[in-house]
Amino acid sequence: MEKNAKPARVALIVCVGAFVVAMGLRETLNLWIGTGVAALTSAILVWLGAPATMHSALHMPTLRSVTIGAAVGIAMSLLTWWLYPISVAVFPPIQVEVQTLYGLLRQPPGPIRAFPLLVFVVAAEELVWRGLAIDLFAEALGPWRTVLVAALLYVLPQVAFRSPLLMVVALLCGVLWGSLRVRSGDLAAPFTAHLVWDILVFVMYPVA
Repeated sequence: MEKNAKPARVALIVCVGAFVVAMGLRETLNLWIGTGVAALTSAILVWLGAPATMHSALHMPTLRSVTIGAAVGIAMSLLTWWLYPISVAVFPPIQVEVQTLYGLLRQPPGPIRAFPLLVFVVAAEELVWRGLAIDLFAEALGPWRTVLVAALLYVLPQVAFRSPLLMVVALLCGVLWGSLRVRSGDLAAPFTAHLVWDILVFVMYPVA
């Protein structure tokens, strides 16, 4: 990655910026359109600016990585369903934030019809934050500081979204999924965990 660090850095900056813009325009632009364009932009930029990361992401996943990712995604979903009513009882404004998020996800075509796009967006997010960001900084910072840096970068779109709740969730998820990437050595485990959590919590069994 060191040899091609400059185009990879540019790709990372633009990819993060694309998702920041998509989330920042949530009140004027359909969320599916915004995140879909950001995901497509990111996939192209990683392919052009960091081909090693793209090549690694396209490797056939191992059964172990997928199984670990699925187990983590299910555990995250169970924890989300358990913590949500407790969180609302302690801090009621959380309910408004969550309802706003689900309202945006229900914009046409809705999460069920937009399922292929959901998969693509999740894949692009993992490619950028658990793939490119970690590949770019791991040598200089070491794996665990890199996980934290990548997680902090993952929070930036939620800052544009103006949701304190999602900032906290993004930071925790970023650390967890980044750790999965570091421990497993590939993107299959974090991608699977991310996708399973999204499907269970945002599509099949919403908390609100």
